[in-house]
Amino acid sequence: MSSSRTLFSIVSSVLICGLIGWKALNWRSGSGSLQFPNQPIQVVVPYSAGGGTDTFVRIIEKSIAANEKFTQPFVILNQPGGGSTIGGRYVMGSRPDGYRLLCNNDALIAAQLAGIANFGYEELTPVAQLGTMSLVLIVREDSPYQGLRSLLEAAKENPNSVRFGADIGSPAYFYAKELEETSPGSRFNYISTGGGQKRYSHILGGHLDVGIFSVGEFVGYRSPEGTPKDQNIKAIAILTAERNPGVPEVPTATEQGFAIDNGNSYYWFAPKGTPQAAVDKLREILDAARQDPTVTAELKKLSITPDYRVGEELERYLQVKKESLKRFAVSPPSGLPDFPAWIIGIVLCLAALVFLKYGRNHIKTSDTDSENSKLAILIVAILLTYIICLQLGVSYVYATIPAIFLIGINLAEWNKQKLLPVAQLSILFSLGSEFVFTVIFSVPLP
Repeated sequence: MSSSRTLFSIVSSVLICGLIGWKALNWRSGSGSLQFPNQPIQVVVPYSAGGGTDTFVRIIEKSIAANEKFTQPFVILNQPGGGSTIGGRYVMGSRPDGYRLLCNNDALIAAQLAGIANFGYEELTPVAQLGTMSLVLIVREDSPYQGLRSLLEAAKENPNSVRFGADIGSPAYFYAKELEETSPGSRFNYISTGGGQKRYSHILGGHLDVGIFSVGEFVGYRSPEGTPKDQNIKAIAILTAERNPGVPEVPTATEQGFAIDNGNSYYWFAPKGTPQAAVDKLREILDAARQDPTVTAELKKLSITPDYRVGEELERYLQVKKESLKRFAVSPPSGLPDFPAWIIGIVLCLAALVFLKYGRNHIKTSDTDSENSKLAILIVAILLTYIICLQLGVSYVYATIPAIFLIGINLAEWNKQKLLPVAQLSILFSLGSEFVFTVIFSVPLP
C-alpha cells in the first residue's frame, strides 16, 4: 500500500510539474515571446447553425485555422434566441480578456431600438466591422408588384394591405419602415415569419406579398429559369446605392425614384474593458482573414462586400447607423416584471422551506444521518460557491483547485495523511482538464 502511494505521489508530482511548466509559458503572454492569444478564442453566434451569420463566421474561422501564423483557433458557439439578445448578453457578461467574441449584424442595434434588448453596442467593445450584405426586395414571380413603385403605390392606396414579412424589431423591419418613409402615406402590414427559409416558403405559398433577403439568400432560393412563375421568386429592388454584381439585372431603389441606401453589416465585439493589446491582435487576425483569397471568393459567392472598419471609423459608422434607424424606434412594453429577481426569490423561498423541514426532522435522525446530512449540505455549498466564482470571472483553474480540494478533504474527514494526495489530485485534475479541453479539443473554459 505504501509503495503504491509513493508511486502515485511521484507520478502526480511529475505530471503537475509538466502542467505548471505549460501554464507558466502561457502566463508569459504579456511579457515573453508568446503573445495573445494563447488559448482558443470563442466566437458566439446568436443564431442557429446554418444561418447567414453562422455561414459567414465559419468562412472566417476556416481561414484563421488554415493560417500558420495564428496558432490558436476560433471556436464557434451558437446561442440563438431572443432576437439575438441571448448571445449578446452572454458575451457582455463575459470576462474581458479577448477570449470570447460576439459576431452579430445590425440586429444588435435594431433589438435595442425595438425595446427587445436593454443594451446595445455601447455596452461592448467594437473590434471590427467586416463584411456587408446587400439586401433585395423579393416577391413571387407572378406577383402584381413587378417594381418598387407599384408596391409602394399599393401600400399607399390601401394601407396595411400589402403583407410584408418582417419580425418587429428586426433589421428588415427598420429597412421596410425606411421604404415607407420614401413614399409618404404608404403602410405595410408587417407579419412575423422567422428566418429566411420561412419567409421564402410564405412568399411562395401566397401568405406574404414581399420580404427582404440578402442577395446570397435570393440567389440560393431562386429556381432555374423556366420554373412556373407561381413557384419562383423575383427581386424587384436592391436597397444599396449601387447594383450588386451578383444580380446585375436588379435595379436599385434609388434608380426607381426612392432614395435608400442600406446594407446589413457584420460586427465583431468583445466584452467591455477588453485590453487594447488584445483588441489590436484580434483586428490583425480578422484583417488577415479578410485578405485571404479563399475568403474573398467565398464572400463574393454570397454577395457580401468585404469592407472593413476599425477604431474611430467604426465608432462613427455605428453611430450613424443607429441614428438613421432611431426615428423608427419601437416603444418598449412597460410594466414587465423583473423575471430574474422573481426566479431568485422563488428559489430562495423553496430553499428556506427545505431547510425548515430539515430542521424539524433533525432531532429524529441518528447521529450518523445527521453527519451525512451536514456533509451533503457542505458539499452543495462548496459547489454553489464554485459556480458563483466562475460566473464572477474567476479563472477555471483558480476556482477548481480549491473546490476539489475542499470536497475531497471533507470526504476524507480531514485526515492529515490524505492532505497531500488530495492536494495533488486537485491540482492534477484542474490543470490536466484545462490542458485536455483547451489544447487537445480546442474548447475554451471559463
